[in-house]
Amino acid sequence: MVCLGLAVLLCGGPLTWWAARRSAASAEVADRREEIRARGLPIDDASMEAFRVRTMGHEKSQRWMNVLEEIQSQAFENSCRGVPVVGITEEDADYVYGQPYRFDDEVRQFLGQWAELREEIHDITEGTGPIWTDIQMDSFNTLLPYVQSSRSVARLLSLEFEDALRRDDRRQAFGSMMAMLGVARAFEKEPLIISQLVVIAIHSMALKHVKVAIEHDLFDEMQLKKILEQLRAFDDFGTRYRLAIVGERAMSQPVFDDLQRLGEDVGMPPGGFNQRPIDALASLEIMEKAESITTDDLSDFFIHTAALDSDFNQQIQRAGWLKKLETIVTSLTVPALGAAGKAFVRSAMENRIAKIGIGLRLFEKRHDRWPASLDELTAADLDATLGPIDPTGNVPFGFRVIDGKAQVWGFDPQSPGDSTPSEPIDVDQLDAHEEHLKYWSWELQPAESP
Repeated sequence: MVCLGLAVLLCGGPLTWWAARRSAASAEVADRREEIRARGLPIDDASMEAFRVRTMGHEKSQRWMNVLEEIQSQAFENSCRGVPVVGITEEDADYVYGQPYRFDDEVRQFLGQWAELREEIHDITEGTGPIWTDIQMDSFNTLLPYVQSSRSVARLLSLEFEDALRRDDRRQAFGSMMAMLGVARAFEKEPLIISQLVVIAIHSMALKHVKVAIEHDLFDEMQLKKILEQLRAFDDFGTRYRLAIVGERAMSQPVFDDLQRLGEDVGMPPGGFNQRPIDALASLEIMEKAESITTDDLSDFFIHTAALDSDFNQQIQRAGWLKKLETIVTSLTVPALGAAGKAFVRSAMENRIAKIGIGLRLFEKRHDRWPASLDELTAADLDATLGPIDPTGNVPFGFRVIDGKAQVWGFDPQSPGDSTPSEPIDVDQLDAHEEHLKYWSWELQPAESP
């Protein structure tokens, strides 16, 4: 009997201790979730759906969803074959401004075929803000068809912009530009990292066209100001970052209450083992840290997101077997915070150098010369405000005037360099896999003679 009692004690003691920890964690998880709800933020599928309804516009929703569904239709997909940008061609068909283009006829026919759809896209997106689309939240099983199809809309507008350049239709080029930025803004309040990464991708696509237009002085002062107004809306990257964190937290929390939400192949037994309060608490703690990172300073944000990601991964590696077991779902579901931080930083820097380019054109149109420095540019009365224009690092974007041309340059924060170089990169020496670096070297031609 003594031996039996000892065995029960030895087995029951750890189990009692573990059950107590789970009970305490459950209570704290409930309290923290209630605090999040009290702040008006989502914490599960139902509150995510309500949050999206509350934070986005609905006036254009049905029309926008109709467009996105038509873009995904078999008829549209079939028509894209053999058309560059929107489809697949037999060879690389990138268009270079001012040079002949062998796919011009195919593009004109394609754009004519979808003229009504394009007109509807422009009417919905030019100058728009966030537009609600119907999404049924189901934790990590949530489908995002409208978010994904928005990239196809952006590619259509990109093709339209390039066609307008070839025809020297600057009014159409401006409309295409405004619509592309509108597509990105239509999803700017989406509370998920994947959605925000799509916003960043469309925004980046549009800015590459902005660069072409600014370098070759294609827009007048009023058009430049309207584009700048849209770019200023992207200054607040901090709100979009926090929305992404808030949404990821809300999408992940239901999994800790029911592991089967991860998928049918999880293989966990029903009952208590399907619930992971200690894991849920660990996830809430790391996401709270991510949400609390300040975004006032781009450099600090860059440093802190990278540090948090590094600390989290080191904690996982150093954890003992019990800690790893208790927080395994957290380690699997917490997003790559460092990579997400870099994406937001890169997008903010792309936006800021584009605003400098627009500011330089506005200055030139008013003073018939380039400013002597970026300080003179920011101090000038442009009848428009540029907002923040500094990159990450301790060195501002480079600027100089050579042979009548204004040069602005920076660096890709996802490359090894961590600050603006003293000289712009030599774009002629870039390899094919480095083509994306061309964006960081702007060369503005002198204004056209009246």
